[in-house]
Amino acid sequence: MIIRKAIKKDAITIVNININEWKNTYKNIFKDDFLNTLEDKRLESIEKCKNKISDYIVCEIDNSVVGFLRYGPNRKKYSNNYAEVYALYIDSKYQRIGIGRKLLKYCFNLLKNNYDYVLISTLKHNPANLFYKRCKGKLIDTCYFKLDDNKYEENIYLFEICKDK
Repeated sequence: MIIRKAIKKDAITIVNININEWKNTYKNIFKDDFLNTLEDKRLESIEKCKNKISDYIVCEIDNSVVGFLRYGPNRKKYSNNYAEVYALYIDSKYQRIGIGRKLLKYCFNLLKNNYDYVLISTLKHNPANLFYKRCKGKLIDTCYFKLDDNKYEENIYLFEICKDK
């Protein structure tokens, strides 16, 4: 298992994992009509991913990318010492073997010189809530977002980054 910064050729696999896991994770949360439109946006999503590839970390097993994490400055209007994980998805065949924890650890290590905290939000009904709690995320707030005229609640988790002394 190798955790590394993503490169442009990873974009196709990142988008494939993203679309597949959205369909798996959110099938009972978002409407099927919306989830089916993700396929129509595949090529556009690959180009967007390539343009922001420096924001991605991937997990590679046997020369194949099986999971990814995307991070950057927080978009939740917290102060500048808060970063944010925007996305963390792992191919369902590789879940529950420690990849998510390793991606978080790698990410936090990259961010620790510039940030004190990392925020991660996830839908209130997403099973990933349990994962973030197990990883020592502290539930600090909730927020809402709109998608296709529907309002969805998200939990916001706070992670304190350990700095080297």
